[in-house]
Amino acid sequence: MIKKSNTLPMGYRLHQYRIESVLGAGGFGITYKAVHEALLTRAAIKEYFPVEWSYRDRDEVNVLSNTQGGQPTSEAGEDACYTWGLERFLTEAQTLGQVNHVGVVRVRDFFEANGTAYIVMDYEDGEPLSQLLQRDKTLPEEQVRRLVEDVLPALDAVHALGYLHRDIKPANLYRRSDGRTILIDFGAARQALGRRSKSVTSVFSPGYSPIEQYLVDGKGYGPWTDIYALGTVLYHCVTGLAPIEAPARVLDDPLQPAEKVAAGRYNPALLRLIDRAIAVRPEKRFQSISQMREALNAPPMVDDDDERTVKLELPLRPDQHRSGEKPRPAAVGELFQAPPRVAPPSQKSGLPWKLLGGLALTVALVAVGIGIWMALPPPSPNEPPTVAPPVKPALPPVKPALPPVKPATSGPPADPQPGQIFADPTTGMEFIWMVPGCFNMGSPENEPDRSANEVLHQVCLKGFWMGKTEVTNAQYRQFASNHDSGAYESYRLNAPDQPVVRVGWQEASSYADWLSSKAPGLRYRLPTEAEWEYAARAGQTGSRYWGNDPNQACRYANIYDETARQAKPFNWANYPCQDGQVAAASVGQYAANAFGLYDLLGNVAEWTCSEYDSAYAGGETRCAILQATTGGRRVLRGGSWSDYPGLVRFAYRFPAAPEYGKWRSDIGFRLVLEP
Repeated sequence: MIKKSNTLPMGYRLHQYRIESVLGAGGFGITYKAVHEALLTRAAIKEYFPVEWSYRDRDEVNVLSNTQGGQPTSEAGEDACYTWGLERFLTEAQTLGQVNHVGVVRVRDFFEANGTAYIVMDYEDGEPLSQLLQRDKTLPEEQVRRLVEDVLPALDAVHALGYLHRDIKPANLYRRSDGRTILIDFGAARQALGRRSKSVTSVFSPGYSPIEQYLVDGKGYGPWTDIYALGTVLYHCVTGLAPIEAPARVLDDPLQPAEKVAAGRYNPALLRLIDRAIAVRPEKRFQSISQMREALNAPPMVDDDDERTVKLELPLRPDQHRSGEKPRPAAVGELFQAPPRVAPPSQKSGLPWKLLGGLALTVALVAVGIGIWMALPPPSPNEPPTVAPPVKPALPPVKPALPPVKPATSGPPADPQPGQIFADPTTGMEFIWMVPGCFNMGSPENEPDRSANEVLHQVCLKGFWMGKTEVTNAQYRQFASNHDSGAYESYRLNAPDQPVVRVGWQEASSYADWLSSKAPGLRYRLPTEAEWEYAARAGQTGSRYWGNDPNQACRYANIYDETARQAKPFNWANYPCQDGQVAAASVGQYAANAFGLYDLLGNVAEWTCSEYDSAYAGGETRCAILQATTGGRRVLRGGSWSDYPGLVRFAYRFPAAPEYGKWRSDIGFRLVLEP
């Protein structure tokens, strides 16, 4: 047997199957190519292996739950994370076994072994549509129509059982060697796991998922959800362009109609079908597969209003921006509601639309762009931040601040100097003056570990006071005397000078409001995303303080290093240096940046006040409203002591539900003082 990475050994005998190769791996599981030893038939076998919750034992076979996987899930009464996910993996297998259609990958068997579970599927020679599009860019009309003819009946069979696919995209449409296309990856189980995992973050597919999949309450799903996704795939096939994310289309849709982009190369009826399928509003799409099939060769449609610019029902002001939201997905078996205001004409009364479980071949390690509508506070009347279009040439770096000068304790000076320190009179918390300036926010396309939501663009900020360190347990307990930051295994996190952890976004924001009330005339809050990155970079244009030398990382940040790995190995790489620290360190123990600030990278991930805006359309310069906690995600920055090294970068963004930090031992915050 040959060992390959963290997978089962090649040649390993799994029940009656022998493992031949690895087809794919991600944060949710590993998919193998195997052969049935008696029948000599090939199969694709998916192994439940959530990288954040489990690891392979020393025997290279058994899968064990790690400490995080053994912790209870966020909802009272639920099992430990690893067990919770395993149950849903098995449920997904049972669900998929009910779908018997030539256009849907066939589940042959599922079983538990080696401390985990496996799903056995038919193996098909061929390639995913994503590879075909990468090579050929577009498809001729004959192939597009054959794709539609293959996929529509398959989806119709799925919908007839009351299920939805929820993850149609080129990678999940498999072109067999005979030219036929089948559905191979259903998305619900992966979405259910994603709400409790940092690694299983790709819970929907940017550009291919409709706007209702970004809603936190999971309402408004139906056949029209899969129809939108299929429409975006077809749009890609005829235009050669990846579709724009649904949230970016909400206010003023920049997506050019297929009927315009691909005019003259395809039948107009086909292009009109695509444009209707990808309408942003659910009720403007086809409401059933049968409707879509009937319209394939229908005459031109006439609409009495413009479906491409969505007029939202929500009370948005002109100065408010759209933002992003990672869905709170429902488990298999939950009921779906029709889209607001319009009932689908073909939906039968009482039909339970269930989520069909996922067979993901690859799951991304980093978060991608997501969004829903959310009200944001109006900009400051004096010198509001501005956002310019993306820039290609790098701006000259901001000059590092001068060495800190004499602190002010009675109140912030009216004309602060670069690097000047102000000490809060209630807690003694120190703030350093950040001079006004412009910088390039985001990351260049060639930055290692870059995510698609890190679009490089110029941001200009007015001056502000940035917390010198993360808020400590001692400082937070002046507000909440009984707060318990707990421990990570045997490593205590409750020391007075350690950063406060296990706090959600609401608690962090409430602490800032409390501190403001103690000092009339002073306004404390969480930093915006733009303020955080401006302060963290301190004039640097690279990805980290230590550049490309991982051995220097321990000088600047408390990260997942050799010390932490020896104490608790995770299923991702570590920095090769050692700093003697396993979990969260006391604040200010590592080198300060050029602005005199500590721990902006590593130690604990830090809440910002901004609502997640995947497109960087202005939300990164504003704060979300504290009371509006059910409408979207907030953004964590900086990575932590437990994170994969690729996440500990200036530009990395992790969108999370406002309550997410309540059960995390690696999430804290720091404050900003407004001038």
